[in-house]
Amino acid sequence: MNRQLQSLLPIGMIGAASLMGTSAQAAESILVRYKGSEVNVTRRELNTFTDTGELPPSLQTLLSTDAELPGAVRTILADPIKVPNFLKTFIEGSNGEFLLFKLDQVISSTEGRTERGLNSLKLAVLDSIEDDRVSFMEIIDKHPQNTIRVDVTSLEGTYQDVSGFVERIVPALEVAKGVLSDFICDCKTAHVTPKRPQTQNISTHETSTDPAAENCGELETVTQPRPSETPLSAESEGESPTAQPLATTTTQ
Repeated sequence: MNRQLQSLLPIGMIGAASLMGTSAQAAESILVRYKGSEVNVTRRELNTFTDTGELPPSLQTLLSTDAELPGAVRTILADPIKVPNFLKTFIEGSNGEFLLFKLDQVISSTEGRTERGLNSLKLAVLDSIEDDRVSFMEIIDKHPQNTIRVDVTSLEGTYQDVSGFVERIVPALEVAKGVLSDFICDCKTAHVTPKRPQTQNISTHETSTDPAAENCGELETVTQPRPSETPLSAESEGESPTAQPLATTTTQ
């Protein structure tokens, strides 16, 4: 019996450790900043605030400067943004940094804007857009770092920039990219297609114009002496009549 209890002790310790680990994971801290002031809340407290509107004491103190501020922060954090299905490809490309820089103004690493912090934010965004919708709170929940900073000072402006970019500008860029790609393909096709008849025309032209050029050369060679010979012959014929009157005058 004692041996059985001893054998179960490690299992119980592992289960307790797992529960402690889960509690520690749920208690990750978030530094919420507003106009230079900053408080520390847990993810669970922030999630409770966005779900129910219940303010933890620390946030209540931070956001008490304006009666409408808590409601606005809650709405923006929880409001989903519709995501196009090609946003993942866009974020993974070189142009995706613009969106990450915008999001980093609100959700950032405590170390500031670093490559590691941007990569963590990128992972959180990519993990959040799987269902074609994303919210700031979802990105916060899936951020891989233990401690992050959420700056709500410019939260509304950043949300408008990000939502407008994702819902309107990125699809427009994708359409423009497709149109430009089709235009380039059409230009290449139009440029390549005439080459065959053009080559044939050129070869035909060359074969047809070479004899013509030779004929023209021959004609020029033949016709050029004739005008020059005609005046010379005319002058020689003109000299003989003038010579005859001189001979007649001498005889008389």
